[in-house]
Amino acid sequence: MKIGVITFSNSKDNYGQMLQIYAMQCFLKKMGHECFLIRYKDSPKVVASFKWNKVMTYMCKFPQYVIWYIQQKKESRWQKIYATSSQSSNALRRFDDFLMDNIKMTHQIYDEESIVNNPPQADAYVCGSDQIWCGDWAYYLNFAPENSIKIAYAPSMGGITDFSPEYEAQMKQLIHRLDFVGMREKSGVEVCKRLGRSDAVKVVDPTLLLDTADYDKIRIPITVKKPYIFLYLLGNPIGYKTKYFYDYAASKGLEVVYVASQGKVDDYEKFPAQVGEWIELLANAEMVITNSFHCTAFSLIYHRKVITVPLTGGYERMNTRINELLENTGLEQLVLKEDLDQYQLSDWNFSGFDMYKNTELKRSTGYFNDILITKSI
Repeated sequence: MKIGVITFSNSKDNYGQMLQIYAMQCFLKKMGHECFLIRYKDSPKVVASFKWNKVMTYMCKFPQYVIWYIQQKKESRWQKIYATSSQSSNALRRFDDFLMDNIKMTHQIYDEESIVNNPPQADAYVCGSDQIWCGDWAYYLNFAPENSIKIAYAPSMGGITDFSPEYEAQMKQLIHRLDFVGMREKSGVEVCKRLGRSDAVKVVDPTLLLDTADYDKIRIPITVKKPYIFLYLLGNPIGYKTKYFYDYAASKGLEVVYVASQGKVDDYEKFPAQVGEWIELLANAEMVITNSFHCTAFSLIYHRKVITVPLTGGYERMNTRINELLENTGLEQLVLKEDLDQYQLSDWNFSGFDMYKNTELKRSTGYFNDILITKSI
């Protein structure tokens, strides 16, 4: 069956975004389907509205956000230098090359008008994963023909549960067109059920549907001479300075390989890894420290000792997906609460994660088989 997938795909530094695209396509190919990414450029009007909604959400914890913002300014006294190096760093990450080399995708980049008037041809369409809902209507498959199969697999609302009456009414109409609704977080399931989709279920991020053998195919060899901590930080606020992680590494006799993305600014040297290098560095690390969901997930997939640093400053709602993953796998203690020295070797037991991952793979495979086979008859 020919399946078109629409999700975010334009980032130049979001490794999780690239890897969830790869995972979704690889998973569907392993099931025997022909899969392609629908390249899409978000509507400027919707993007602006979505950003304003997020700002209003964060305003409820404005003091914490201000503290974080001031700290970022203190750490980024070389802001002009960083701005230049950041541009070159993103070029070195070569995300466009990764997509070209590993992802089948539409030649055309659609926009709000062209995707509705002349949608890419497919038997089925999938929206997901990533935080694609609460924004552009194309990510709800508004362009998909009525007679096509329409699947929402692991889209996220980013923890947002309140919308304007107008937006909610349109959302309700569009999700009722879908043949299957599987959300990435419990809060998203609850919203869908509130809007009349009582059959909505929670599913795992597509990156958890593959094994290390699938990701080893895209690894790029890179050598680090000494044992190291892989530090991967996004720009969202956390309750620790970067120096704390470097001091901890030094106390353990470890080097630090630091990859940062999505607006993370500080004065420490960072490595602009390609996607395959990012996996390689994570897979060979003595330990991983991150505030990223996907970095946490890949650490578990590769059985790496990982510590997840929770977000603060009004961004706490974005901790949900990490917390749910760790709770479901019996690893909730890996969320950093006080001091890194509290962890012992016994804290990392991956058997619960492996069982959870295998169970969810069977469930998701079953969901896709049921809906694709049933609707194609």
